[in-house]
Amino acid sequence: MNLKPIAGIDVSKYFSEMVVISPANEIVARLTIHHNNPSDFDRAIEILKKVEEDFAARPIIVMEATGHYHKILSRFFTSNGWDVAIINPIQSNSIKNAGGSQSKK
Repeated sequence: MNLKPIAGIDVSKYFSEMVVISPANEIVARLTIHHNNPSDFDRAIEILKKVEEDFAARPIIVMEATGHYHKILSRFFTSNGWDVAIINPIQSNSIKNAGGSQSKK
């Protein structure tokens, strides 16, 4: 199996948190992206390019569909040539809860 690095983005109203993990599931980068700060977007691209260089594989960007807030990031990354996967939050929550453990009673 040919594993690639993954950039997971937790999207919120004013900023988003990006964490990049290696094919070995190790965190290799973190970044807070403020939606009103273009330099944060540029820094995200720099990080992704470095990860691509380090692992000889282009990272895949994954984020939940969060209202309309994810659209800014999705459009930015796709227009800069990155693959973006938008995940339905209902599906990601069901996967998280599939482990059988209960956090609330």
